[in-house]
This record gives sequence, structure tokens and C-alpha cells, in this order.
Amino acid sequence: MADNNNDQVVIAFFPSAEEAERAAEALKKWDDANDDVKLGAVGTISKDGDKVKTQLGRKTGKGLAVGAVLGVVAAALGPIGLIGGAVAGGALGGVVGSFLKKSVNLDKEAIAKIGAELDRGQVAVVVACDDFEVGPTSDQLALAGGTVHQFEVPTEALEEASRGIESEELLAGTAASAAVVAAVDEPVAGQGFAPAGAEAER
Repeated sequence: MADNNNDQVVIAFFPSAEEAERAAEALKKWDDANDDVKLGAVGTISKDGDKVKTQLGRKTGKGLAVGAVLGVVAAALGPIGLIGGAVAGGALGGVVGSFLKKSVNLDKEAIAKIGAELDRGQVAVVVACDDFEVGPTSDQLALAGGTVHQFEVPTEALEEASRGIESEELLAGTAASAAVVAAVDEPVAGQGFAPAGAEAER
């Protein structure tokens, strides 16, 4: 079995919190029953007005990778976040900026599109996994009725963001700094909002 790099992120959108919760529970049961696939953690993200809401049951192991993604997305989409264009200071800006620069295709544009889906009332189920787990995980989420997208984020970026996402303020969607906007203004080759089945450029 391959090493647990957890550098593949699968995000599936569902029309309601109830459907997302059912899909997440079904995925966990499938994971538990499958000896070859060990996802370890499933998170969700949604919006209530300007407030970004995240949920993650376990924050160790692969849960740290999911928590990093949830935290960065929440920070970027929060009421005074990066995608909204507002300016705030602090270490959080560096965390988000570094994550977006190192990510292969979970970039500023992709997070903006995630925000647009959440604004429409969609709820996202977020899973971190390895290369060999992406296909079956995506299939399970699609069978549950989700619209699935796949992203590649280097392990280094996930681990670095995990270390910076320890405060509840970040998970609640605290702001990113002006430095982040400057850091991610220049597009990186291979980045984008990749639908399921499309391979990210490496």
C-alpha cells in the first residue's frame, strides 16, 4: 500500500446540510468496511450569511490535512477574508498565502468558486486522501449525489497550514492579510478548479 501522503483533496458539493451529512456518514461506513482505503477524517464546510461554518470530528492524522483545508477556505471566505478583498494583519495571512502558493490547483480562483457554491446554499464534504484513494472516494461521493472536484495540495503545505490553524478564530473564518493578496495575484501554472476525473498538472 502507498504511503499516507494525504496530498489529494476531494471536495463534493451537496444541496443541503442533511444530504452532505448523509453522504459523509456513508463515506465513513464505506471507509471502515474497506481495508485498502483509510481516509481517517471527513469534514464539512458551509455558509450561514457571512459566517463560514466548518465541522471536523477528528483533528489528528488525516484529520489534520482536512482541518488545514477547512481552515484555509474558512479564513479566505470569512466576512473579512481574502476572497472578499478586505485587509487585515497577522500571521494568518502568511499561513493562507503560503498554502495557496504551494497548492497545485486549490488556488485563489478555486476557493472563490467554492465560495460561490456555498453562497448558493451548497454544503461541501471535504476529504484528504492519497492518489490511489481519489477515484473510489470520488465515486462514493458522486453516488451519494455530490458534485465532485479534486485538488492536489503538497503534504508540506498541508502540514504547514495545520500548524497555523490551531486557534478557533482561524477555523471560524478570521481574516487574511493584504500580503496574501499580493502573494497569490500571479497565477501558477496548472492551477484551477478541477472537476472530478481531470488530473492536475504537476
